[in-house]
Amino acid sequence: MVQDAFRRVRIHAVQHMTACEKANLRWGETAITEIVISRAAKAANVLSFTQPGESVSGADWIWWWVDGNSAYGMLVQAKRMTTQRGKWHFDFGYRNGTQRMRLISSAASLELVPVYALYLGTADYRNREPCPEGHRTRHCLACAKRSVSLMPALLADQVIVDNSRITYERSVALEEMFTPDSTGALFIPELKKQLAPELDEFMRMPQTGSRAVAKAMIVRVLKTRIGQFNRVSTPVDSAIRGGGHDHLGPIFPEMPADEGHWGIPYFEHILEPLQHSPPDYVLEIDSGDVDADYLRSTMPPNVGGIVVVRLPQNG
Repeated sequence: MVQDAFRRVRIHAVQHMTACEKANLRWGETAITEIVISRAAKAANVLSFTQPGESVSGADWIWWWVDGNSAYGMLVQAKRMTTQRGKWHFDFGYRNGTQRMRLISSAASLELVPVYALYLGTADYRNREPCPEGHRTRHCLACAKRSVSLMPALLADQVIVDNSRITYERSVALEEMFTPDSTGALFIPELKKQLAPELDEFMRMPQTGSRAVAKAMIVRVLKTRIGQFNRVSTPVDSAIRGGGHDHLGPIFPEMPADEGHWGIPYFEHILEPLQHSPPDYVLEIDSGDVDADYLRSTMPPNVGGIVVVRLPQNG
């Protein structure tokens, strides 16, 4: 059911993009977000903070991916891809910084990972740029799935993310976020030595459910980290960050302190929102017993609503 719902998310989003392109109309982020959330609602609990008929342009949405053993939370902001002279462009808000910093600060206050939903348009709109997954046919399914993708905000450098190859490397199709992943991840040898046993096992073994979603995010970051030349950072007192294990808190209490070029401990940034149990407001939404007005008052004003996706353990 979950897989079917997210397949419909992509199909209906692409249908809208196609219709707009054929009519020489510009499809927008708000319209695609409405399609994504409304179709996802077939397999998720959705709580909107807007009134019916209202549209909050540029609103961020909280997404929680929940299964029987863990939960992973992200704050998602939509970004439309545009093309000019073969270059891809996303307005990540570097010019004035306000929108990007708002996403990052709001995510930090809510203990979520900031993520961009990338709307890449149809295959024709992208000039049928080849994808990494064995792009051999005009109707490549892997390419079609990429039309709605997610990228950690940490990797959203609009100077570098200006072509299909970099975009595909740094993002993952929404439709495939929660499916069982492949084993292993590439590591700088010095970094691998810093992994606590449970985190090492997480990175080596296939994951399902909410853990697969979290691993999809950290794997993209690690692939980018390999291309950076600065040394792996190690704190003076310890090679890991964290404290005692809390069965109600983060899955991984100890994580490497490496910062890469980003200036923040990226393991903690990406994986701390992977929790043993979701916060109370997620459980309330899941049960249908939630005070929407009160919950809205506790959220940053840019949050348009919350999506809770209940995942089976087998993906």
